[in-house]
Amino acid sequence: MSSNPFLLVDAVTRTARTVLPALLMAACALVGWAAEPPAADAAKDAGGMFLPSENGRLLWRQTVATVAADWPIVRAVDPDFTSTPPREGVIESAWVEPPGAPPGPGALPIASASWPPQRQRVVVRVVPTAHGAWIDAIVETQSIGAAGEPAEPGSVELTGGLSANRWNNDSRNITTQFAARMAPTAEPVYALPPLTGESMLAARNEPPWAHSKHPRAARFGYKVLEDYRNFYSCESLVCLTGAFGAGALMANTGFDMTMQDAWQQSVEPTDVGKFFRGCKDIGEGRYALAIFGAAGLTGLVFEGRPGGDVLGEWGSRSLRMFIVGAPPVYVMQLATGASRPLENSSAGSQWKFFQDDNGVSGHAFVGAIPFLAAADMVESPLAKGALYVCSTFVGFSRMTTDSHFPSQVFLGWYLAWASSRAVSNTELHFGGMEVSVVPLPMADLGGLGVETRW
Repeated sequence: MSSNPFLLVDAVTRTARTVLPALLMAACALVGWAAEPPAADAAKDAGGMFLPSENGRLLWRQTVATVAADWPIVRAVDPDFTSTPPREGVIESAWVEPPGAPPGPGALPIASASWPPQRQRVVVRVVPTAHGAWIDAIVETQSIGAAGEPAEPGSVELTGGLSANRWNNDSRNITTQFAARMAPTAEPVYALPPLTGESMLAARNEPPWAHSKHPRAARFGYKVLEDYRNFYSCESLVCLTGAFGAGALMANTGFDMTMQDAWQQSVEPTDVGKFFRGCKDIGEGRYALAIFGAAGLTGLVFEGRPGGDVLGEWGSRSLRMFIVGAPPVYVMQLATGASRPLENSSAGSQWKFFQDDNGVSGHAFVGAIPFLAAADMVESPLAKGALYVCSTFVGFSRMTTDSHFPSQVFLGWYLAWASSRAVSNTELHFGGMEVSVVPLPMADLGGLGVETRW
């Protein structure tokens, strides 16, 4: 009696595909090394989506029905919508064999994608919130270790040399497709990926003073060095050159004399002139430096408290602005060599290099510092504008008392402003701003998620 070898191979193949996977899974369950990750932990690794709904329980029933349509449910924990915080609900399906692709024409059944043996299940996590719920849905896939791999200590060797304790785990996020089936007309809100592991948002670097024995003093020193780098950067030097070019035109033409005479005739005799004269003491260095230092020390003592942090930052900014801007103020006072209006010098406001030391107003520089430092700390455009206006009062007081020409006041104020820019850039440099842009699928459309940290 003859036998067909192809029929024999086909019978053996069918038997192996049907019986062997079941035996392997049963053995794993008996010895207890199926190594399934907890459903809640696995779901937390998936991305989330918010589905709006005024009836949370109806949304939960709809979620269960959507899962049950394709997967046999073995465990469902109802969410608690009344507890504080709300308790999440979890749906787990049974492990099933994934549908394999049909064999191609002329191929033996053993060539199907069902080998090595695999199993899948779906895990859905529902977190109740006001007016809806956050939903995570993932499909977990496990495949047995391939034949011929060396067995690990304590493993069980089954027929064919397969190790039942080496499941290869994989998971796939199906939240988008799942939500599209539940609510195809809704507009879901997507959560950004978690900022752990691999993500588009880089980890923030430690500041250079993190491991110093005296971190507060080191922090101040590093920031002052960065202030100087910013102040003498190419961009800043170009702006400084332009400002001193404008000051040179004002000082060495008739502009200064004309403006000073007009100010003395129109402003000095009025109440506005009297107000400006009273602002002079704000620009006194011996007072201002003591106030800046005291504010900075107060911030260190009360660090961590809202009031202490604000006061300390203002004092630190102001003090650093003086440290950065004072040297160029002193140098340019000598280099320009201009005189005061009340000195009745024949040179007037003209620059006579190293002939005098009044080419830049020191009071205008110091008097602008506290207001410019505060302006950089507020976000309201109205408050910022008001502080900028106040920063000019000391400079106007010097014109009112005939102590400086307009060009000298302008240069003193500009150096204070340039110092404030340098300090603000330092704060941004060490504070850091990290932006993550993540592409997000939205059903059959697309979009972007943007997250900023600072």
